[in-house]
Amino acid sequence: MMIDSHCHLTDPYYAGGEDIIKNMAADGLEALVTVGYDIPTSERCASLAAEHGGVYATVGLHPSEIKDENDVGRILPLLSLPGVVALGEIGLDYHWDDVPRDVQKRVFEAQLDIARSSGKPVVIHSRDCDGDMLPVIKRWYKMLPGGIVMHCFSSSAELAKEYVKMGCYISFAGPVTFKNAKRGDAIRAVPDELLLAETDSPYLTPVPHRGEKNYPAYVRYVIEKLAEERGSDFTSVERLTSDNAKRFYGIS
Repeated sequence: MMIDSHCHLTDPYYAGGEDIIKNMAADGLEALVTVGYDIPTSERCASLAAEHGGVYATVGLHPSEIKDENDVGRILPLLSLPGVVALGEIGLDYHWDDVPRDVQKRVFEAQLDIARSSGKPVVIHSRDCDGDMLPVIKRWYKMLPGGIVMHCFSSSAELAKEYVKMGCYISFAGPVTFKNAKRGDAIRAVPDELLLAETDSPYLTPVPHRGEKNYPAYVRYVIEKLAEERGSDFTSVERLTSDNAKRFYGIS
């Protein structure tokens, strides 16, 4: 069965996410990871994970959601809650540039330090910032025992290879299915043991539902595309990405 390794059940569109959770088995989902991006969503993700089998949570401050740098101190207690499997999503986002870059960098590295001390895996958000992100990961990866995933990877095959050298997992989402995506080289650059699939739902809906709201069940279309680009079959990549998600997040 499939695992959506990155979704946002706390989005208001899902009205609490209970219907999605209830229909997981019917949708072919073995598990999903619901991702926090500020304190309220992190707390709610943790609650969902505590309340439902097959649901796991991450907690963290997204670079575009930083309101108060002191909120970093509220992350560590959340990491010890049941069902919380990683710190994230955290990172840098220069696309909107709505939070000063120096603030983004300070909060990012402060959270990496929390990951270092806690041993939890880290979910990285990286948008339009490759020149600044790669040096940070090179500086930190040996100090992060839980490992790193580059979420919703959208950069080049060359950059994917750089992250792979450091043992980073690479996760692909709906954009790989878009007509002009041209992500085949990056998809093939990732070794089997470091490949993940996600939806980032309710955003980035894959073809054939592009233009509609996204759902965790649509990870199926991402897996299909990964299989096509890697010259494999759906069942093999479904099993591969699910096993990798279990290993990375430490879930059974």
